[in-house]
Amino acid sequence: MRATTFKKTIFIMLAPLLLLAAQVQASMVSEVHVFNTVTMSDQQLLRGKGGSEAGIVGALKLPAASNNPAVILLYGPGGYTYELQDWVELLNKRGIATFMVESTNGRVESYTGLRQLAMIRDAYAALAVLSEHPAIDKNRIALIGFTDAGQAALYSGMKRMKELYGDARYNFAAIASFYPNCSFQYREDEQMAGAPVRVFHGEKDNVNAIADCRNYVQRASAAGGKIRLSAYPGAEHAFDLKYPERVKDHSDESFRDCTIREAVKGVMMNETTGRMFHPDNDCVKHDGRWAYNADAAIAVKVELPAFLEQAFGQVQTAQRPAAASK
Repeated sequence: MRATTFKKTIFIMLAPLLLLAAQVQASMVSEVHVFNTVTMSDQQLLRGKGGSEAGIVGALKLPAASNNPAVILLYGPGGYTYELQDWVELLNKRGIATFMVESTNGRVESYTGLRQLAMIRDAYAALAVLSEHPAIDKNRIALIGFTDAGQAALYSGMKRMKELYGDARYNFAAIASFYPNCSFQYREDEQMAGAPVRVFHGEKDNVNAIADCRNYVQRASAAGGKIRLSAYPGAEHAFDLKYPERVKDHSDESFRDCTIREAVKGVMMNETTGRMFHPDNDCVKHDGRWAYNADAAIAVKVELPAFLEQAFGQVQTAQRPAAASK
């Protein structure tokens, strides 16, 4: 890629995050970070090899000069919305730093092959960036993902993913996943890395069925995972997006009628057909609906901060005896 083209690409992908960085309160410090990751297909990610190096960006907002707890926010190909800005402002007001990562459109060198799970690489790369930041408490960093990125956030909590892509020195203090796709069953997905996980899901979601997530939460809980599901009656997909038509103007793809399992490493099988799964399989529907639900949106804006603050508080409590003994 020529230098001039590279500079133009950097400017284009930085534009929405520079706008976010500009919307800073007087006491808030704002930074934009460009960092390295790897673009992978889901199959490459599950196999633990392949992919191409890429650069992505993140907008960091710091409420305090030091010792900030922080949240990494991932979003899917629908792009950045004002509702995400609402989450940033809500968390910042509670003293939590936010790192909004442009994980899809923000590819510098390559976008080809990016899938939902591939953002797991970005999540762990962002964790390393924040863990080395002097104003961040590396022991109080959480991860949040929405819809496609919600699936990446959820399965970032797998022990398998942590061992493949994480740094042993850094850990997520908590993980929150908004209305993820749980219809895929991965090898050893019930074995979790240790961070508490919360799934926020609408009871009437016909894009990503809540029944699949209930099944996953039950399996992971039975295996000792610290995972819970918060279900919102009457709520559909993307229930916290007040204007979902800005993101989706057509019916969304849904795997709710599919039973898909990872047979061997990186190979996903459609159990109905006995063949490799493909998005054009008959079980895939194209009638998924996004809809705002005021009651659910209000409730989750209470429940998510409470979950994060509890997780961050537990980390601080665990650190006190060690600090006192020095």
